[in-house]
Amino acid sequence: MNSQKNISQPVIEINDLHKSFGTNHVLRGFNFTLMDGENVAVLGKSGSGKSVLIKCIIGLISIDSGTLNVLGQSVPDLSQKELDIIRRDVGFLFQGAALYDSMSVKENLEFPLRRHHEKMNGGISMKKRVEEALDSVGLLHTLHLMPSELSGGMKKRVALARTLILQPKIILYDEPTGGLDPITGREISHLINEVQSRYKTAALIITHDLVCAKITTNRIVILSEGKNYKEGNYEELDQSKDSIVEEFFRK
Repeated sequence: MNSQKNISQPVIEINDLHKSFGTNHVLRGFNFTLMDGENVAVLGKSGSGKSVLIKCIIGLISIDSGTLNVLGQSVPDLSQKELDIIRRDVGFLFQGAALYDSMSVKENLEFPLRRHHEKMNGGISMKKRVEEALDSVGLLHTLHLMPSELSGGMKKRVALARTLILQPKIILYDEPTGGLDPITGREISHLINEVQSRYKTAALIITHDLVCAKITTNRIVILSEGKNYKEGNYEELDQSKDSIVEEFFRK
């Protein structure tokens, strides 16, 4: 990512986070901070705990120990009602887009607004919000199409529009370029930057795609053995002689 953003306050703060499932110790003292207006990628092998990390951040699974603050609030201490409130400000782009097959693109985008009426502020109609979100990802013409009529890349874009419609402060991307050809993957990566610039979001990007990480991020975190093993910008990590880092950046 060439341009540095005006980074200020932390929006996610994680200290000494532990999470186990029986004898499987997934996160073993993970530390991480995401600043406002920053894009950070987390790289890790399959089973390293990337998905577990995201689920902890949004309170889908409880942590064993440590601290986890999102937008200034301690996630483990929140009630279900309080979790629902904070999730309105944390958008989640699923790996498989997760569009509702029985709904048109328009209906998919209307769905979160119907659930969260309080986000319908500023006197902007639902129709206008849907059209603006779709236009921001270059797919206004798909308004009345069904998901089955969309390509893989288009589904990712529509899913991102659905995430944006609630105007989140943080977006969590789970393998945003997964399953896409290289050209479409680059288009999605550049779109992530456009979203950050337009909506001033912070983003945590779970990916194994180094091209995506290079295009989109201010920093990259290497998740290994349940810890934040190493972090830095793409160029720093690419030049590292550390054997674990080299596994990800090997030419």
